[in-house]
Amino acid sequence: MDKGTHIVFPLEWTTSSKRSGNGRFTNPPNRNADPREEEVQQYFINECKELEKSPNIKNKLIVVDKHSSPSLGTRKPDFLFISKGSHLNMLNVVAVGEIKKRGSDNFNSAQIGQAISFGEKVLQLQPRRTFVYVVLTDSIVINIYVVHRVDQNTRSNPTTQFTYQYITPASLEFSGARDADNTGWKLLVTIMESSPNILGWVEPSLKFGNNTVNLVRSIGVGRTSVVYEGKHNDALVAVKVAKKANYLPCFESEYTALNDLSSLNSLHIPKILFNSVDALVISQVGERIGNLRKKDIKDIISTLEKVHSLNYVHRDLRKYNLVRDQLGNIVIIDWGYSIKLEGNHNFAFAGALECMPDNILQSIVNDDDDIIYGPGVDLTCLVRSFYLMLHRPSLDRIPFDKGDDIKSRAQMMLNFWMGCGRSDVWDSIYNAIEILDYDQLIQQLERLF
Repeated sequence: MDKGTHIVFPLEWTTSSKRSGNGRFTNPPNRNADPREEEVQQYFINECKELEKSPNIKNKLIVVDKHSSPSLGTRKPDFLFISKGSHLNMLNVVAVGEIKKRGSDNFNSAQIGQAISFGEKVLQLQPRRTFVYVVLTDSIVINIYVVHRVDQNTRSNPTTQFTYQYITPASLEFSGARDADNTGWKLLVTIMESSPNILGWVEPSLKFGNNTVNLVRSIGVGRTSVVYEGKHNDALVAVKVAKKANYLPCFESEYTALNDLSSLNSLHIPKILFNSVDALVISQVGERIGNLRKKDIKDIISTLEKVHSLNYVHRDLRKYNLVRDQLGNIVIIDWGYSIKLEGNHNFAFAGALECMPDNILQSIVNDDDDIIYGPGVDLTCLVRSFYLMLHRPSLDRIPFDKGDDIKSRAQMMLNFWMGCGRSDVWDSIYNAIEILDYDQLIQQLERLF
């Protein structure tokens, strides 16, 4: 990873001190021994708890131990700073920290990189935030980093980059000696005594003209966005925010598609209330599904028939893009990779490999630059997603935008589907897809309930 930029600690130093008792980091278990990392982690957390209880410390933040459970989506930093009196929610994270054992005098590049990545994750999960403080420590030495998010919103090539600054590492121990500067201890306590906004935290709300939407909690993290439950005029809404500027074209595509499809007035297609270049506010709040109900089959396929009649193809129809709203209706979400078939049916690949039709998988294996899409792609993706929900085979979820060997994975899925879903029933289902007989497809799938 690139080296960061050295800076002088930018916050106003604490004037607090602690002359006795715990909370001074005087006896870390790894000073003269080689304990398990968990012991070092627990020691640090215990010392922070002592600081929180100390009448000499005017802390505005508390430290929450999270090393054993995900707290930033699927990521597991060791601890988080949140405001006193608030509840643990990724929207309330003020700063983030990692506890690692050093193998030498300094933390290695991998350890620093992991700590920085947690800062980047916070900036992806909290819209409008531009920087976050990150603590890396082994209970003996403390390193402080400031991770920044820099968006380049050029229309031709929007990108997001992350940079970081670092403060000179310092000893964490508080010494009562007259000439001791106690720099490391003061670094930690200064952060604990700082207001959240000084540390980069931004109130979780978005404005759209005169309308304000307050973010309540995160309800999903996808490839391109974070989805929040929000409130507008006391009504629950879903708020979708781009994780990086790189994904802004997807937001533009989704807005265009949903705006066009609003003419269908369908219960099963999201309705946009407000939008900006990197956010969409949607009227339906949905929950992830574990499986489909019989009624869902007709609702989804009938909706797709209407969508296809307007020349739109979703291209990414899978379990994770089907949610159930508060009234029990199935809703097809994530239209960012949808396309409108206007003469050209050839496009670059987008979607989830695990439920793609054989011809798409074969095109990827063949290294075809352009892939032919049609309405049958959505129907096959739905059927294969349904098959995976029914049978739940052990199968990794395969993203399309990672740097791994997509050809090998496409071949693996091609081999998988050659041996699955092969019977008279499934043959009839695939035949209905081939001739785009939506009514027949509904009947065939409803027979499986």
